Amino acid sequence: MGFILNGLDKEDYDREYSDLVLVRRILGYFKPYKKEILIISLTLFLTSLSNTLIPIYISQGLDAIQKNPSFNSPLIYQIVGLLLFFSVFAYFMNRLTQENTATAVQSAVQDLREDTFGEVIERDLSFLNEQPTGRLVSRITNDTRDFGTTVSLTTNLLSQILLVVFITIILWNTSARLTVFLLIMVPIIFFVAIAFRGLARFVALQSNRVLAKINALIQETMSGIIVAKSFRAEQYIYDEFDDMNSESFSINLRRGLVFNSIFPVLNILSALATAIIVYFGGLEVLQVGSFISSTLYFIPGRALTYGEWFLFIQGVNYFFFPIIQIASFWSQFQQGLAASERVFSLIDSENTVTQTDNITVETLKGDIKFDHLKFGYKPEILILDDFNLHISAGENLAIVGHTGAGKSTIAKLIARFYEFNGGELLIDDKDIRTFELKSYRRHLSIISQEVFLFNTSLEDNIFYGVPKENRDYEYLNSLFKQIDALDWVENLEQGFQTKVGERGNKLSQGQKQLIAIVRTLMRDPHILIMDEATSSVDPFTEVQIQKATDILMENRTSIVIAHRLSTVVKADRIIVMREGKIIESGTHNELLKQGGHYSELYDTYFRHQTLEYIESEKS
Repeated sequence: MGFILNGLDKEDYDREYSDLVLVRRILGYFKPYKKEILIISLTLFLTSLSNTLIPIYISQGLDAIQKNPSFNSPLIYQIVGLLLFFSVFAYFMNRLTQENTATAVQSAVQDLREDTFGEVIERDLSFLNEQPTGRLVSRITNDTRDFGTTVSLTTNLLSQILLVVFITIILWNTSARLTVFLLIMVPIIFFVAIAFRGLARFVALQSNRVLAKINALIQETMSGIIVAKSFRAEQYIYDEFDDMNSESFSINLRRGLVFNSIFPVLNILSALATAIIVYFGGLEVLQVGSFISSTLYFIPGRALTYGEWFLFIQGVNYFFFPIIQIASFWSQFQQGLAASERVFSLIDSENTVTQTDNITVETLKGDIKFDHLKFGYKPEILILDDFNLHISAGENLAIVGHTGAGKSTIAKLIARFYEFNGGELLIDDKDIRTFELKSYRRHLSIISQEVFLFNTSLEDNIFYGVPKENRDYEYLNSLFKQIDALDWVENLEQGFQTKVGERGNKLSQGQKQLIAIVRTLMRDPHILIMDEATSSVDPFTEVQIQKATDILMENRTSIVIAHRLSTVVKADRIIVMREGKIIESGTHNELLKQGGHYSELYDTYFRHQTLEYIESEKS
């Protein structure tokens, strides 16, 4: 697991998108929610308008008090009433904004998460085998969540822009000269904020990547915890996690400093501008000549009342707060864009397995032909080179050979998990690349040595993918009776409804393999591949598995990659492989008589399983 502690480089399938492209794709997820967007736009406008009117009425109140110090003036009550009304009105408009924003954002996040998950499960097995599970999980969960944060920031941005527009109009009508000076400060604030942009994107990407690595480490640790405990490696695992967690701390500390530094810097600039406005505004009230009035003499101006001076000061506060929000938005926005970039990279990743047509497979005979086929997991290192093999429909073929001979590779190519580099692979005399893969794989089943069961009931695992209304319980019971396996199921606490545990850890290896075989029988495939599926069977279930295997292989093309004598001896034909080549072919007895490589394999792997050998050992 030490590889997880490597650098935070991007994945092979990662891409770089411009901000404009990312924004367009993000907006595309909100097209179905036009109603919510329309309500948000309206409520944002009304909220900003209400917030703008509040300081205006306060200003009028101050001027009214200056002219008439009596607090019994009807104008005072009118102003107080209007302030209360607009405050309450702004609250309810803001609530509507937040409710519809939450609905639109979460709906878009749900759609994006579904798209991302859908694309991941459609990726080739070659792609999934190369990617740590935890990192994929992080993109599907954490990065899509950050995508939603991006949209919330955008909604807030629109609100701030409207508020700035309204405030600017009011300030201009109050004092054009002071407003011009105020606007001169805006580019400076924006320049400082934009300077954070590149750094913000970088630290956001680093933060997302280190989180993905932590998820991968935790996921791998939990999956292999039995190995860790067997080797008493708990401290080693903890130290590894501690190192990664420390790295995460350092990266997120830098991220926090970047994102938290922008506000103090911008606040200092806005405070400086506010102080200058307060000073020169006071001079305008006192009708004393100032730098602003002498410099901007060509702009019409007049003396300010106390109420207008207050309005301008309040307006400056209302002005700079959204300006800071807008200016800092682009740096904060980079966090969401970084997450979106990672999600869209995953969605846009491409399969290496490519189909030349999309023919729906209704049925299969199961005739398989490798014609001068070339394949390597890396193109420059071929496992199969000019490989030829014909498996007749209904034939039971066994493949034997030492590890690395290419046995499992044949199975993966028939299942179309990998793209071959040259030659042809024909199924019923048709190029496998012309099939629609989902319909093709409905007629194909693979049982591997490492059986995976889902953490649900025995019944749900057996009928995996079959709706409850379509399940044939009568056939299920008769099948278990036929293979003498119904007793151990009935002895379980809840029978077929018993939970098997994570990865089926509540069952023995033999029981899991038996369930895998029965699960395959329920699908009734035309092509069956058993990849060393009976190489580690406990004596309790060996006979049951053999009976189930015999039933499974009837009337269908079956390819058995086996280390057990019983499955090899019954094969119609055995091929012996070495270094990607077929070096021998024939029945069990024919190959033994040849005294070649199969005979060596027989002595190494199979002889100790024969009855004669067992009897001789007893004597």
